[in-house]
Amino acid sequence: MHNYDPRVEYHKWYYDTEVWEGVRFHGVVTNKSVSDMWNYQEILFELKPALIVEFGTRFGGSALYFSVIGRSINPQLAVLSVDVSHAEVDPRVGEDPAIELMSCSSSAPEVAARIRKLRASKPGSVFFILDSDHRKAHVLAELTLLRDVVHSGDYVVVEDGNINGHPVLPQWGEGPTEALEEYFRMYPQDYERDTVREQKFGFTFAPGGFLRKR
Repeated sequence: MHNYDPRVEYHKWYYDTEVWEGVRFHGVVTNKSVSDMWNYQEILFELKPALIVEFGTRFGGSALYFSVIGRSINPQLAVLSVDVSHAEVDPRVGEDPAIELMSCSSSAPEVAARIRKLRASKPGSVFFILDSDHRKAHVLAELTLLRDVVHSGDYVVVEDGNINGHPVLPQWGEGPTEALEEYFRMYPQDYERDTVREQKFGFTFAPGGFLRKR
């Protein structure tokens, strides 16, 4: 007998209708779940980070969101957004003085070097969000790179763990969820899963991906 779960069915509807592709912040496309974005601003208020690091810029709506919301909490906040290309970034994002766009792979060693330099000039906690190439190998490489730059108390979100049948895009192939499973097999003590945050609004594009550094 099929077990009907309205949360799962809503998640599938929300994702498969691509309503999330129309979500904008200050007119710029974010490509995120609205409930996740609300969750993120609550995390930012509690964390009060000095730096936000985003892997995956695309149009730049989420970078702008993190800058505007983050600087309302900490006016000295900096945002580093990394992607292999920024050709699609809305010009308004480049006008934000707090946002730095770094063009390279998010798993490249120079990314870790830049994060270290920013941490030195912006002491305090950091909020990281991984939303670039969703293939397992790449996400695992990102998480491995972060091991040297994430400090105790920092917050890390790994997005799009919902693909590959968790519960959307069942034929996609191994992605963020499988990368997280592999990472926790290798480094089981690095993070504590924040299941309260994950479950707060009934569904998330980042299942299993709300993490606090121990």
